[in-house]
Amino acid sequence: MRKRSRAERREKARTERKRIALGATVAALTLIAVAALAAGLSMRTPSSSEAATAADAAVLSAETTAARTQATLTDAANTTATALPVEVPALTGMQIAEAEVLLKAAGLALTRVGTPAGDVAPGWVLDQRPAPGERVQPGSVITLTFADPSATEATTTPRPAGFVVCIDPGHQGTGNTDPEPVGPGAKETKPKVSSGATGVTTHVPEHEIALAISLKVRDRLERYGVTVVMTRTTANVDISNAQRAQVANSAAANLFLRIHADSSTNASVNGVSTLYPGGNEWVAPISQRSLKAASAIQREMLRSTGAADRSLAERADLSGFNWATVPSVLVETGFLSNPAEDKKLSDPAYQDKLADGIARGVLEYLGVTE
Repeated sequence: MRKRSRAERREKARTERKRIALGATVAALTLIAVAALAAGLSMRTPSSSEAATAADAAVLSAETTAARTQATLTDAANTTATALPVEVPALTGMQIAEAEVLLKAAGLALTRVGTPAGDVAPGWVLDQRPAPGERVQPGSVITLTFADPSATEATTTPRPAGFVVCIDPGHQGTGNTDPEPVGPGAKETKPKVSSGATGVTTHVPEHEIALAISLKVRDRLERYGVTVVMTRTTANVDISNAQRAQVANSAAANLFLRIHADSSTNASVNGVSTLYPGGNEWVAPISQRSLKAASAIQREMLRSTGAADRSLAERADLSGFNWATVPSVLVETGFLSNPAEDKKLSDPAYQDKLADGIARGVLEYLGVTE
């Protein structure tokens, strides 16, 4: 048997619909005529040609209605599809140009933040916000921090309305002993940045502890709408203390939050402290606001951890303070030279307690209600 073409099958289906509609139309008109006669009205029975015309009209009306319905459903489906959230791709560790292509393909926008490259390959994406896997609306802006060999400080787009905190995880993988002025225009110099202390028991370096706690603080602040700028999100950078302060200055941060761990030749020394700038002309404009922030952070950190209170300390000798033009604090989260505290500082649960306290103190200083 010859297989019917698609056009023939379509025509057969139309003929069948017409036959059914014709029967229904004749029956309906006949019933109307009978009812009219019963009521004493004069009404003639429709001819077969008239019934056929009516059936054609019925079929055409049904097909038109179906087409309109299908178009409406299609439009609704397209509208729903365009409103579906997009999953943010993982972009850290690739070149900025490649990341831009992926974001464009996903229907997302891009904001670049250049930071000193150090030993990282130029153009390498170091951090992204929002994080990979988060779901955002199409067209959302993804902020990528990338290694920029021409940058002496982080370059940012104008900040959105609200608060900005610049978090500086202390130290880096490899120190840089090259000298830099201790303050703007100073003849006195200090090494640009050291690699920090190392845990006496865990042997975990300070730069790893500082970064882990800093990222936890970042996440907590962002939950309250605070814009967070990170000076680093990896150990493989070369950013001096002066440059870190300039990152905060460039971001017009409401607070420059530096996170470190302490060390001592006395293994029994333990506890937390918070440093703030004071005692020289460079930091005079920011000293009182910095003290206010330091007080809130120290108090909340003690309440969260139960650690020993080593109080507040004013410092005039830190390049990271002297180059800052925004309120600044440095949190010493504990002593890596103390065996018990060293183990705590590597414990994610204790890091959470530290991050909770630090974030609460920052929010209190900013006047953000939890």
